[in-house]
Amino acid sequence: MSTSPGARDRRHMLGAFAAMVFVGLSWGANVPVSKVMLQHFDIVPMLAIRTLAAVATLGLLLVLVEGVGKLRIEIGLKRFLLIGLMMSGFFTIFTLGIQFSNPISAAAVQVAGPLVAAVTVRLATGMRFDPGFGVALALTLTGGAILAAGSLFGRGALTLGGGEIIVLLSNALWTVYSLKAQAWFDRASQLHRAYVASFSALGWMAVLSLVLVGFGWASSPFAVTDGWVWSQLLLVAVFASGMGAYLWNVGASRLGVAIASLWVNLVPFFAVLWSMTYGFIPNAYQIAGGLVALSGVVYMQWRKLQTTKR
Repeated sequence: MSTSPGARDRRHMLGAFAAMVFVGLSWGANVPVSKVMLQHFDIVPMLAIRTLAAVATLGLLLVLVEGVGKLRIEIGLKRFLLIGLMMSGFFTIFTLGIQFSNPISAAAVQVAGPLVAAVTVRLATGMRFDPGFGVALALTLTGGAILAAGSLFGRGALTLGGGEIIVLLSNALWTVYSLKAQAWFDRASQLHRAYVASFSALGWMAVLSLVLVGFGWASSPFAVTDGWVWSQLLLVAVFASGMGAYLWNVGASRLGVAIASLWVNLVPFFAVLWSMTYGFIPNAYQIAGGLVALSGVVYMQWRKLQTTKR
């Protein structure tokens, strides 16, 4: 029984919806967990371990789904090195921002990430904004403003650590990576693209880690022996760095990078929820801000679904 193009498009969109919800959930966990991990690890060695676990996860999944042959890297050396440099650069800059910021305020400023992403896409491609983008962006920025207001008026006020602007600006590098991940591969699956980019990023992170540890500028991650710490690190590596990167590629390929970036506004909402497991109790500002930001994502998805019905 054949399926109409409209039904396929709607199913396509619902798949992107599920992928981006997972991205928001896993990346939301990444914010407070990274803050905790930085109390035990230096940035670059920690990221090298995380990227190694992500590559192992993606490689195993790629073998199971597409076969061993799909582990072969077929893009040119220059593109292979550049895409990994962009991914590893983003990881490093983002985590540096987390180190010097409050985890909840760092999550809050990411609500403005779509603005950075949209401007980056506009500058890089000249692509016009989709209908409804302005309303969705206004809603998500309003949600971010409410979240930030909690640091001024809410109970248990949150202070700004100074790294929040670094976290926000790192969105530009991730957007460029996302554009190239779609443009530089010839009919490769999104899983293969995530694997190749992560594999290249692993090379950059491993070399830099060896240099830093060798010269005594960073501590070896293997000096940490706490099992709980390692379990947290590996879980966020598998689900955020590994599966999150793959499903982000899925969403970006179906929705476009600018629209997919709106879904990153789920991160502050989930980051607050995850932070509760580390002893943070959200106030009404964080809850209201997350819901307003979520409404922007829902509105944008509704407009996209309406378009596919025509």
